[in-house]
Amino acid sequence: MRVKFRIGIYRNGRRLKKRDFQGLRDPLFIGMRYITEFKYLEATKWLLIAEDSKEKYTLLGMINEALGQSEQAREFFENAQRYERITDYEFIREYPERELTEHRNQTS
Repeated sequence: MRVKFRIGIYRNGRRLKKRDFQGLRDPLFIGMRYITEFKYLEATKWLLIAEDSKEKYTLLGMINEALGQSEQAREFFENAQRYERITDYEFIREYPERELTEHRNQTS
């Protein structure tokens, strides 16, 4: 599946990986684990059953945006504004192709 960008999940400046979410049973964290594996459709299933939070709707918006579903993404981002944060995680859009191109340009 081709996506516009990858979603990076960070905590205290460190990029989180699959193992950081293993053993957690809350649907929100299961969804985050699938995001770290780039399994966005599976992540969506878990996020939809997670408790309402700013993180839930932000991630759903980012997934839809990455998949090119702009209208759905906008709706999720609007919903995110209604809720409070429940974690200290940061979600970052990562563009591997751009980083690779920038790195190549710096080494040339």
